[in-house]
Amino acid sequence: MEGDFNAHETLEAAKERTEHGHGPSRNILLVAALLAVIAAITSLFANQRATNALQAKNEAILDQARATDTWNLYEARSIKSRIYQAIIDASPALSAATRASLKATAKHEGRDQGKLQAQATGYAKAVEEDNVRSETLLRSHEILEAGVTFLEVAIAIVSIAGMTSSRLLFGAGLVVAVVGIGLAIYGFMPIRAG
Repeated sequence: MEGDFNAHETLEAAKERTEHGHGPSRNILLVAALLAVIAAITSLFANQRATNALQAKNEAILDQARATDTWNLYEARSIKSRIYQAIIDASPALSAATRASLKATAKHEGRDQGKLQAQATGYAKAVEEDNVRSETLLRSHEILEAGVTFLEVAIAIVSIAGMTSSRLLFGAGLVVAVVGIGLAIYGFMPIRAG
C-alpha cells in the first residue's frame, strides 16, 4: 500500500541523501537513533512497572479476601463459643454430662482465636503493603511514560531539524530530549506515591 510507512526505506533514503550531501547530517541521524533507543528502553521499563503494579494490586485483593475470610472464621467461632456458653449459663438444670459436652464444644469453638486474629491482622497489613507497592510502581510507570513522550517529541523535532537543517530546531529537540531523559532517570528511582 502506498500509505504504509516503511522505516527501512525511509532510513535508506535518508542515508542516501546524507551520503550525497543532501538532507540531515550523520550526527543528527545518530542523535535521532540514540533517542529512539533510549525511548524504547524507557518504554520497556514503563510497561514492566505497569505490569508489576497490577500484580501488586492483585496480591492486595487476594490478601484482602484472605483477611476477610479469616476475620469471618474468627467471628463465627467466637459467636458459637458465646452461644454455647450462654446456654450453659442460662440453664442451671442441665445434667453434668450435657454441661460438660457444651463446655467442651464452647472450648472447641473458642480455640485458636488469638492465632486467627493474628493471621487476619497480618493479611490486613499485607494489603496495605501491596497497595503502597502498587501505587509506587504506578507512579514510576507514569513518570517513565512522560519521559517516553518527551523523548518521542524530541525525536520528531530532531528529525525535522535534520530535514530543514535548522540548528534552532535541533537545539530545541535536544532540550526536550534532556527533559525526557531526566524524567526517565527520575522514573527509575524508587518513589513512594502520595
